[in-house]
Order: sequence, then structure tokens, then C-alpha cells
Amino acid sequence: MQFTYQRQDLNTQITYGELLKKSIEQLLTTTDRHVIVLTNQRYYDQFFQKIQQAFCHHVVDWYIARNQLYCNHLEEMTEFLQFLGKFSPTEKYVFVAFGNEGVVQLTGFLQKTVLLSGEFWVIPTSLRSFFSALSENRTICNKPYKDLLQQRNLPSYIFLDQSIVFKQSDGKLIDLQMFIQAALVGDYSFLQRLFKNFPTKKQLQTTSFIAFIKEVTQLYESYALSITNYGSIFEKAFYLTENGHVLSSYMKRFLGMLLQLFWNLELNDSSFQIDNFMSWLKRLGYPIEFPKQLLIGEYLENVLRLQGENKLVVLSKIGKIGKSQSADEKTMIKAIDHYQKIISEI
Repeated sequence: MQFTYQRQDLNTQITYGELLKKSIEQLLTTTDRHVIVLTNQRYYDQFFQKIQQAFCHHVVDWYIARNQLYCNHLEEMTEFLQFLGKFSPTEKYVFVAFGNEGVVQLTGFLQKTVLLSGEFWVIPTSLRSFFSALSENRTICNKPYKDLLQQRNLPSYIFLDQSIVFKQSDGKLIDLQMFIQAALVGDYSFLQRLFKNFPTKKQLQTTSFIAFIKEVTQLYESYALSITNYGSIFEKAFYLTENGHVLSSYMKRFLGMLLQLFWNLELNDSSFQIDNFMSWLKRLGYPIEFPKQLLIGEYLENVLRLQGENKLVVLSKIGKIGKSQSADEKTMIKAIDHYQKIISEI
């Protein structure tokens, strides 16, 4: 299945439900394209042969980035630029992001800025990297909480291969979080359907996400930046807080989303049943507790510091974006108190 995805003046062709090799052969009908694949070590080890076969009629070079989520940092970019120094500027290239979200960001930024002529393609290794490909802002960071450089760039093509994406069963909670975040920001009825289709941990492990791909892609088409930014300041504050390392990168992102939601609910009197929502997350297996090793006061200070003069996305109600607003200490404290009260009761 194929459809076109568009963000303002940028667009990409998304292909899913088809064999990867066949889809690529239909596009690369000549052998004059030099393929450069950016990946992480774990995906190189798992899928090297599959990707080589997909580009079997072309010269393929690999660049292997670190496995960390935010591998789109300055040091990795510098090393990749050194790697590119051996390639001729007269050839035509295809830059393929085949890795995590950081790899998608790094590839999209560099394809836009290097002197080598080529296209930007994405073969997602998870639904997280698929969603990352849908947001047009490509960033290079100094640290996970500090973006340095940015370019707007959507891939020319995204190939969503189910045999790759859905082999990552260990990441289904993280993938579902991405659907939940999109639904919270853009479509309450979609959130209700997620609740009905994934009521338990068992259902989550046995039910495919593929039926929801088109719908969530449409939400990104309308609200990609708001979805991506929802919770990001709260996430980044964990990196600045002492003992923040007790949380994995994805847990920082997950709790960041939840804490912005609770802050949001303090601003708008909502009929949203947050206690039922939190009970559902706990039932699915999300570790929803705020770590005891982290000082709440220090964490809140870091949220306010990172916010600076910027305003945060606010939902007027669940599934509907309202007017952006700055966070203040009083509302933040109330949000954290509400969060901890609910955690203690479920």
C-alpha cells in the first residue's frame, strides 16, 4: 500500500504492506545510485543481510552510529562527516536512515547540508523511528536537552517493513506510547479506540499496530510538531536532574508526556478521567512512579529553566490543541501533587 504524506510544502511517499526488496527495485531501476546506510549497531547485527539484499544491484556503504536514543549529537555528526570525506561529489547518492530516532534525525539533517547530491530515505526499525521520520524538523544536539542545529527535511520515501518493525517486540510499550501521545494531542476518539484494542498487557503483545498506521499518520500530517513537542521540556529536565540516570531515555520521554498532561489538566478543568487513564497505563506495564531518587524541587526548577521564554503546548481538552502557555511554579507543584496522589491510589 502506498500513500503520500505532506507537511506544508514537504511531502514523502510511504509504502507499507509490501516486500521491501520489491518496493526498492521499483524505484532504483538503474545501478548508478550509490547507497549510504546509516544505522545503529544493534540493527546492523540483526538486518545486515536483509538490507544488502534489498539494494543488491547497488554499491552499499554502511555507517554505524551509537545505539543511544540521542545519537544525533555533534560528535556523531562530526564522525559521519569524516566518513563522507572519501566519497566523490560527482556521484549520485541515496542516504538511507535505518535505525532509531537519532539516526533518522542525523541522516535527514546531513542529507540536507552536505555537498554530496542525493535523496533521503527512511526504512524504520521501529514505529518510534517511523514517527520521527514524519516530523520535518531535523536536529543536531549538543546534549539530549540542548538542540544546536536544525533543518527542515522530510524523506523522499519511507518503507515500513512489518518484518523489521514488528520484530522488535521488546519495544511495544514504547511504540504504544507514541500512539497515545498522538491521540492525546489530536484525537480523543482515537485514544478511546486504543484503550479498547489494548486493554491488557496480553492484548498489547498479540495485537498488531498496523491497522492504526494510516490514522496516526494523518494526525501527524496535521499536528506533527505539537505531538513531538508535547512533554519534551519535561523529558529534557530529567537529564539535568541529579540521579536522572535511573530512568532510561524512553522512560524520561514517557514520564515527560505524563507530567505535561497533568500540568495541562491543572490549567483546564477537564472531564477527562485521568485516574482510569493512569490505571490503564499501569495495567499495561508502564512504570508510572516518579523515582524516589529524584528531588522534585530540583526537577521542577529544571523544567522552568529549560522552558525559558517559550510557551508550552496546551490542550483545551483531550484531543484538541488550545492556546500555548508558560508553566509557572505554583501550577507545576499542583500538577506533581495530583500525579503522586493518583499514583498512590491506583
